[in-house]
Amino acid sequence: MISLKGRAALVTGGGQNLGFEIATGLAEAGADVVITSRESKKAADAADRLAKAHGVKALGLALDVRNEAAVIEIFRLAAETFGGLDILVNNAGGSVAATGKLETEPLESWQDLLDLNLTGTFLCLREAARRMMPRKKGAIINIASVSSLVGRDRSVYAGTTMRNPVGYTAAKAGVIGLTYDAAAYLGAHGIRVNAVSPGGFERGQPGSFIAGYSARTMLGRMGRDGWDLKGAVAFLASDAAAYITGHNLVVDGGFTRFK
Repeated sequence: MISLKGRAALVTGGGQNLGFEIATGLAEAGADVVITSRESKKAADAADRLAKAHGVKALGLALDVRNEAAVIEIFRLAAETFGGLDILVNNAGGSVAATGKLETEPLESWQDLLDLNLTGTFLCLREAARRMMPRKKGAIINIASVSSLVGRDRSVYAGTTMRNPVGYTAAKAGVIGLTYDAAAYLGAHGIRVNAVSPGGFERGQPGSFIAGYSARTMLGRMGRDGWDLKGAVAFLASDAAAYITGHNLVVDGGFTRFK
């Protein structure tokens, strides 16, 4: 039921880290994949790796999800290349150049966070819906964050340059709200819309942060790159999740429920 053979997926921000892991999981399940990244070489290299490793068709394209015209064109190309679109994973996002200090955060960085994490998600969801609605099927997965579910204990960042801007939290909370109402809107068209909220994944952060974050999870560790997220997304994209929509799947090792 988790086989995705014969289906076409588009993963935004799929050139590295969690995005590439997600694209890998879809390819392992048999899906052909379009990967986008703001850097064209990164997208092309990632697509080449997937095609060689898993024997699927893969296409890498440059995309800034904040650019409406570019989003429209990428979805046209993806649908044209693969004869339609079955799966969208809205993964592109990030914390850009925000300071992380609420009392001095410039409006510009707040707006950048909303544009990159929320508006970009809306634009891609809209273009996917336009193509899925006539076909009466499709799966859309929006990547949110545990940051949108709890007030963060920033003491875990002590002694590091890491930060968690409130604009990022607000934008990801918006992604969850968008997911719920888009699911309601698109359900009658046979399209499922869900969110995934990952916790922290270990990726070379300072040892003090890794230890502090791990101690705040039920499983006593951070997420493992290349392993702990891809199965959740592939599941939601597949027929195994055919009766799941309007849901936010938290993949965090118990972080948000550990008090």
